[in-house]
Amino acid sequence: MKALNMKAFVSVVLVFMLAITAACSSTNTGRGSDTTGSESNKPEKIVELKSITMGTEPQTGMDEFYKQLDELTVKDLGAKIRFDFIPWGDEKNQISRAIVAKEYDLYVGGGWSDYPSFAQKNAFADLKPLLGEVPELVKHYNGALERVELGGKLFGIPQFGKPGAGGEGVLYREDLRKEWNLPEIKDFASLEQYLYKAKEEFPDTPMINDPRVGYRIFQMIAGGKYIFNPLTQMQGTAFTVSTLDNPYKAINVYETPEFKEAVTIAQKWYKDGIIAHDILAAQGNETDKTKQLMLAGQKPLEFSNHFWAVSGAYVPAIKVEHPDYEFGWLDFTLDMAPANVWMPQLTLDTTAISVGAHSKYPEIALKFIEKAHTDRTYYDLLQYGVSGIHYNFVDGVVNYDGIADKNRRPGWTGLNDGFMNYKSKYPGEWQAYADKMEQEGAPLAEKNGVYPYEGFFFNTSGLSAELSSLETARTQYIQPWSAGVIKKSIDEDLEAAMKQLKAAGLDKYMEELQKQLDEFAAAKK
Repeated sequence: MKALNMKAFVSVVLVFMLAITAACSSTNTGRGSDTTGSESNKPEKIVELKSITMGTEPQTGMDEFYKQLDELTVKDLGAKIRFDFIPWGDEKNQISRAIVAKEYDLYVGGGWSDYPSFAQKNAFADLKPLLGEVPELVKHYNGALERVELGGKLFGIPQFGKPGAGGEGVLYREDLRKEWNLPEIKDFASLEQYLYKAKEEFPDTPMINDPRVGYRIFQMIAGGKYIFNPLTQMQGTAFTVSTLDNPYKAINVYETPEFKEAVTIAQKWYKDGIIAHDILAAQGNETDKTKQLMLAGQKPLEFSNHFWAVSGAYVPAIKVEHPDYEFGWLDFTLDMAPANVWMPQLTLDTTAISVGAHSKYPEIALKFIEKAHTDRTYYDLLQYGVSGIHYNFVDGVVNYDGIADKNRRPGWTGLNDGFMNYKSKYPGEWQAYADKMEQEGAPLAEKNGVYPYEGFFFNTSGLSAELSSLETARTQYIQPWSAGVIKKSIDEDLEAAMKQLKAAGLDKYMEELQKQLDEFAAAKK
């Protein structure tokens, strides 16, 4: 795994003449800007803020990117912002190390990192007292920021999505499905047929290298019955679920009959080579590795990733190298558990941008976030990059025609804003999938209503010792079991795992969770 790119930055730069900053005019992309400035508000010095973001830094255009960004931020904020990129794969550990080291002013995270835990430990600045400094941001969120407070504090500004769908799912080569005369992939059975045929055609390549495979199978075979409670996640996997008809009764996911069925399937897949035999050594779902295999024509699918992630990073890049490839998508939620498509969720599980509690410039950092969400020029640059280098913009639509994959700049993680995004052009058949997510997801979300856990935060401040012990037990016993790596039998391995979990404090954990869920449910009445 590529290590975090730690650049040495100068923390304070003196500005000698007003003429220097006056020469730095805002770069207008031709799509409008509300960036303003005057001689009277020129700063006496320029500070530098450091931020992390996810993905791979583009090989081209970053000098121009920072030139344009500096022209905006020096004038408006008296600051320069520099980003370090963290590759997907070992993101939780790298982000956690960065937070502990207090190296950055701006962090990103969510349920896929250890963000909720660090938020409860006050690793991030409370932004609520500073909201008076960012009225346009408050107006843009229209009261939604109150829904992500924890104990009356605001530890991050979440990405802001519109109602709709497009969660985790399977990306696969539709052209091969047709060539192999397989049925359309619409359910678990047809997907399993595809997996076995793919293994037959690509015998040296495991189809699945994601250690969360048991949870993904569970989602497919039982997701319509249960709701995952994202605030009980450990390493990106939900520890508890609830039924749709009783959302405030916590259930240990491992003791559901559907999860045992999922593990039975995982065990078979592991024995048959569908799941990588070194699955326990995998870092996350190793998306970069899978993408390279697909680019090389050595793997026909990505078993688990987010729809908008593959839409941005996988499909366009692979289509450039292989224009004859045709892709398909099976969505774990919209296609298999539509009852779990909700109105936009703003919880501690939502990807968010936070300011380090140690930062010397929290007000500037928050004003930068405000600009990013409310100023068109800022948003376009931070979300898409430099027009003509990192993306193209034609007739109000973003496209990547002729942009090499190595030159595409990932958007600032946590910034994605459905109310600021442009419509995107996708290659070939993929446009229909993107349109389906928007057209079918929004009305379904409105029908299902508000996410039952909206506004709920599981306060684990009194469970520090238990959380550490539970994570150790989960890693050693549950993770191999759920991935189909069975030592004795499914029942015996589960019995051994539950014994370890109980010794680690499972009962206390569940009691505290249920107590808080009961209080939350009572307050909603």
